[in-house]
Amino acid sequence: MLNLNEMKPIVFDELMKVEVQNYADEKVKAGTWTQEEALQKSKESFQLLLPEGLKTVDHYLLSLSKPDTNESIGYFWYHFDENHPQKEAFIYNFVIFEPYRGQGLGRRALETLEKHVKKQGVKKLSLHVFAHNERAIHLYKESMYHITDITMSKVIR
Repeated sequence: MLNLNEMKPIVFDELMKVEVQNYADEKVKAGTWTQEEALQKSKESFQLLLPEGLKTVDHYLLSLSKPDTNESIGYFWYHFDENHPQKEAFIYNFVIFEPYRGQGLGRRALETLEKHVKKQGVKKLSLHVFAHNERAIHLYKESMYHITDITMSKVIR
């Protein structure tokens, strides 16, 4: 198991700078947004979802660390409203930092999160993954996540 701890404000501020840009880049790569509009739309999305930052109700931002060294290896951001009829939580973001990828930590992190959210009463854990993120898709399939929806598009030339 890995450690999950409430994210510190200074870590949140630094991560959000990076994640706003990363999300913009992913939306461009997916063909959802143009390069020109992506950064602004990403900023608006984060502001809409996290208007109170770390204190936004029903949103949980947790730092992941190794138990032996307490070394930060990534983080989770998920939403859970205990009044949700299916007791479903939604993972908005899950990141294993680059130097720690390919070591089996993603799978361990998901197992750790599942145990954590179960204590909150979560019965179903959902997420979105960009189709071009084959590494993440592989991890989620190995972790027994099932495809529930597929969006497809075609560029007409």
